[in-house]
This record gives sequence, structure tokens and C-alpha cells, in this order.
Amino acid sequence: MALFGQKKDDPPAPDANELEKFRAENLRLRRAVEELSVLNEIALAINSTMEPDQINKLIVGKCVRRLGVQQGTIHLFGSNETDPTKTLVRVMQPGGDGLPMRLSIQLQGWMHKNRRPLVINDLANDERFGGADTKNLPIKSLLSVPLELKGRLIGILNLFNKIEGEISSEDARLAAIIASQCAQVIENARLNVEEVKLRQLEEDLRNATTIQKLLLPLAAPDIPGVDIAGVSYPARDVGGDYFDYIDLGDGRWGITVGDVSGKGMPAALMMANLQATMRGCAHSAASVSQCVSDANKLLLGSTDAKTFVTLFYAIYDAKNRTLTYCNAGHNPPYLSLSDGTVRTLDVGGPLAAAFGWSKYSEETIRLNGSERLVIYTDGVTEAADATDEQYGEERLLGLIKSWAPDTKCSKFVDRVVTEVLAFQKDLPVADDITLVCLRT
Repeated sequence: MALFGQKKDDPPAPDANELEKFRAENLRLRRAVEELSVLNEIALAINSTMEPDQINKLIVGKCVRRLGVQQGTIHLFGSNETDPTKTLVRVMQPGGDGLPMRLSIQLQGWMHKNRRPLVINDLANDERFGGADTKNLPIKSLLSVPLELKGRLIGILNLFNKIEGEISSEDARLAAIIASQCAQVIENARLNVEEVKLRQLEEDLRNATTIQKLLLPLAAPDIPGVDIAGVSYPARDVGGDYFDYIDLGDGRWGITVGDVSGKGMPAALMMANLQATMRGCAHSAASVSQCVSDANKLLLGSTDAKTFVTLFYAIYDAKNRTLTYCNAGHNPPYLSLSDGTVRTLDVGGPLAAAFGWSKYSEETIRLNGSERLVIYTDGVTEAADATDEQYGEERLLGLIKSWAPDTKCSKFVDRVVTEVLAFQKDLPVADDITLVCLRT
């Protein structure tokens, strides 16, 4: 018999256990909806054109509002995790002084070690981070979660000062979910910035390569009575080797080859300085040695202690058929004489841009005809193969001695460069290769 007020087909009233399960499931669903909602908000707000700082501020702002805290920060690290104290980005919403430096470093160290969410609801009395310098801080509670990507810690999300109540395990769970989902977004934004910088760097490098090529002679000059050719083959896009032909008038031509210490862009900038210096000194100096001495003084005033230049400078006088030269610490050029002997040109002084006390001397040689001059940088003789054997001076001398009298300088220059590169086989060029050859 049915009780008063109860129909026969009504289901039985749920017991207390069933009600508790229902409440727990309802709470779980609400949390899931909240998690999806905040992730959806972030996903909709972020677009591919946003800067990393904008993305970080957006993420922090969403976390501050959703978790009911006063402030938050994101600290991003570089690719080198061995430097946990290096903060690349520091973002804060909505304002304030943020974390003190000591505490920030401590949190970064803890996160590198533990890689899990950290909840502190009483910072002043926390045994791990508390202390005398935290007693008066405006930070009472703190939540830190790792930003991890493929096992690499790329940063930390910090949220502090819960407005109502304490930071709960559910707060930590939601922050951890946001951090795990946003780590890739943050990394992609960083990589996009690096890609833009890399493209700009590549464009700058292409422009620098073009400019440096224009600083070098585009063609051999027409000097009466001689055949001349030169080439510079940089180990990188730009290099520190330099050669030039300077028209001094009245049948006199300055011929110079230099090698700046170092490689790449710094050496290329110094090479441009060397070119301008030599052109100015060549026209103003009374002699070859005076030109090198003047250039040394000027270069000393515009370089640091680690930079130096090896330099060979000569003037060929077409009327008198003489070559006057000064060698400032450069590889001694080879002069092959008409009788088949080969001598080196080593009169001069120490390398340039190194010593203020340097003194330079010069030598004049009369050329009677059938002489061949080879000026080179150490990228030729010090080119090495896979066994670290160098091309060496003997191989270069062998080529000079086999240089047929009717072979033009341009052909000989090409032959030397080809043989040096072949000697290294598939190894990358380690140093700039520069040659200037003159034949009377």
C-alpha cells in the first residue's frame, strides 16, 4: 500500500551517497567548463601577429581575473637552462612592484629542481622562502607553475595574493593546465620573433657582402707594361682580407694586400677602415714606408688591443719600371726573377695597428722584364685538409715556378685558388684566401 502523497510509479528518493556523487560530478563538470572557458578565451584572444609581450600580458591578465589574485608575472628563460636566474621577459598585471629579486631567483631555482606547481599561503612563515626580508613584503600568498615544453622548462607563471580565501589545489590545477596549454603558444611567439630577427640579419649580411665586394677592385687596372690580377675569397659571407689598386698618377700605382685579425663581420668592418685609411695615406705620404707608418698610427686610434693588421704595400712605377715596397708583418710575397730564382719581399717592419713605436723601412727593386710577383694572405698557405696538413709555402712555390711566361695573371690566380680549395676537399674554408699577382 502506497504512503500518503507518494505515487506508486515515483522513483525512490536518492540516498546521501548518491547525492554526494552527484554534487562531486556536477563540481567536476563546472571545473571542466571553467578550464575550457579560460583556455578558449586565451585561444580566441591570441593571434599570430601578436608580440610575445602582448601574449604574456594576455595570459597573465586572464589568470589574474579567473583565479582572483592581485598580480602575476611570467618569467621566460633562454634555451640554456643552466642559467636559471636569467629573466628574458617580466610581465605584470595589473601593476605593482612584483617579486623582489632574491625571492624571484629562489622561485626559479626551486622550479628548475622540482618542475611542479608550488602553493604558498603564508609566505612570511614559509620555511623554504620566508625570512626577515619577506616579513614586510606585500606578498602573502603565492602560486607558481612551470611552463614546460617537450621536457624543457621555458619559464614560470607566478600568481600572488589571493583576494578571497587561500590559494587552493584547484587553483593550482587550473593554473597548471593554462601553463601547459600556453607554453607552446609562448614558445611559438618567441620563435617568430627570432625568425624575424634572423631574416633581418640575413638581409643585413647580404647587404654587407655586396658592400664589401664593391670596396674591392671590380676589375684589374690598365697599367702600361704589366699584367695584374687579384681575387679575394672570404671564408664567410664577409671577410677581413683586403687588396686594392690605387692610381697615384704619372704612371705610378699603389698595390696593397692586407689581412685583418679575426673573421666575419668585425673583421669586415675593420677591412673597410683599412681600405679608407690606405687610400688616404697613399695619396698624402711622401714614400711607401711613410704611408705604412701613417696608416699604422691612424689604425691604432680606431682599434682595440686585440685587433691588428698584416699589410703589404708597394708602388709600381711604370716609367722607371721599379717596385718600391714595405712589408708590415705580412706573409713575404714571392718575386720570381727572369733567371728563374725566387726571392721574398720582407723588408718593412712589424704588423700594423699593434704598436705605436713601430718603424718601417722600404726597398726598391728594378724590374727588367719577365718577373712575376705573387702577394698572398695566410689563407692560401695555411689552408688545411682533413688530417690538418697545411697547403704550405712549398706547394705555392711549386706553382710559381711552373708558371708559364705566357700565362696571364688571371689564369694563374684562378689556378692557385682552385688547387687550394681542392687540397681542402670538402672541408669548409677556414680562412679568407686573397691573391694579387703581377707579371712584367
